[in-house]
Amino acid sequence: MALPLRKAGENMMQANLHQPELEHLAGEALRDHQLVKLRAQLLRVYRDSPYYRDKFDAAGVDPLRFQGWEDYARYPFFDKEEERLSQERSREVMGHPFGMHVTCDVRDINRVSASSGTTGAPTYIGYTENDRAVSQDHVARMMARAGLVRGDRVLFAGVMSMWIVGIPAVDALLNLGFCVIPIGGLATTERFAQTAIDTRPDMMMCTPSYALHLIKSVPQKTRWRTEEFGIRKLIVFGEPGGGIPEIREQLSAGFGGAEIYDMSGGTGCTNPLGLSCEAHNGIHVFGNDNALMEILDQELNPLPIENGVEGEVVFTGLVKECQPLIRWRDKDLIRVFTDPCPCRRPGPRIEFRGRIDDMLLVKGVNVFPNAVRDVVAASSDLVGGDIQILRYSASAVVEAPVDVEICLKPGVAVETRARLAQELEAAIQNKLRFRARVHLVEPGDFSMEYGATGKAKLVRTIDRSGA
Repeated sequence: MALPLRKAGENMMQANLHQPELEHLAGEALRDHQLVKLRAQLLRVYRDSPYYRDKFDAAGVDPLRFQGWEDYARYPFFDKEEERLSQERSREVMGHPFGMHVTCDVRDINRVSASSGTTGAPTYIGYTENDRAVSQDHVARMMARAGLVRGDRVLFAGVMSMWIVGIPAVDALLNLGFCVIPIGGLATTERFAQTAIDTRPDMMMCTPSYALHLIKSVPQKTRWRTEEFGIRKLIVFGEPGGGIPEIREQLSAGFGGAEIYDMSGGTGCTNPLGLSCEAHNGIHVFGNDNALMEILDQELNPLPIENGVEGEVVFTGLVKECQPLIRWRDKDLIRVFTDPCPCRRPGPRIEFRGRIDDMLLVKGVNVFPNAVRDVVAASSDLVGGDIQILRYSASAVVEAPVDVEICLKPGVAVETRARLAQELEAAIQNKLRFRARVHLVEPGDFSMEYGATGKAKLVRTIDRSGA
């Protein structure tokens, strides 16, 4: 169970880490700690889950004979499609939606979250009492690293539904003694602004897209500006905007100089798992004692976790009781940094590079929408961070030149736009090695689509068949 956060006025250097003895684990000490938990988890799921027993037997691996890390590299992966099929099957034969891979008594599940279902049917994530306690401990670690203490007012502006960063985060914040203002992410701009003005929150949590929306819409629809809310800190999640310098600067300026922190989690483990720092030098992973992180190359072979390594991240929940996902492929590409951070906080740092399932293929070149957005935002002060890549079929293969709509900042002179489009096309060509056709769009005409959890959709499929 998580310990209570320190009260206001206590030594903030001590408050930087909530579990210093665990968060400082590194090197062989961390690997030994993880190996003990991993061996116990593999034995537990093999014993308690016929699904995992059959899965491991089919792969020719046996937890009873588990020797170490070389053995683990032979264990099978888990992914979203397998999870979906497992949950479809459990609804048919077991009468519950938690999957055939559930490893606890379903009557011990006392909270359920769900994916957004934007890429298919939603999947359901169950938590036992202990799972919730681990998650709460990680929230305590996150808040301590952000310099927040019990009693601080937190305006929670994420989607207050079954999303994993919705009610679960609010539960943890309440239990840790924060003053939570759960306005959610679906309130009208007018109601949001009035609430923020009245309650004067110390911190806000939301997606970066929603925060950018507020910066624009609050002065349009109310007599206030977001700078007047008095928010000192902003924790963003759900999409990689908080790790993009140009977007981070817009967020900080829009909220009166607020410090911006980027949060990440790990499906199948617990949330949160990491938070960026004031140095904006990547996301520090602070949950290594409970979550095993692997980095894989394109052939799905493990890579050493060392400074600069880049590949697909895979997580295993070392202590998850309900539905632990062994070697979960979340399809995120990351870069790892292990050199010392100026903030002096421990833990490897990660930087998200894109998603495998968002990838487009243009004349043999892998194109990640996030990378296009990053290049555009860094190439000119006349555009913001909003883009839409247009494709004309459901295929990941896109013909060049790729149509890219880019939102202008207000007041860009008409006579400069042709040159600006050429500069952006050249930047994309030089840095990402594919040919783009840029369409500059006025702010009032640019339409950004969002998923159910507030994540911006950077690719729009257009049907040219006339159907």
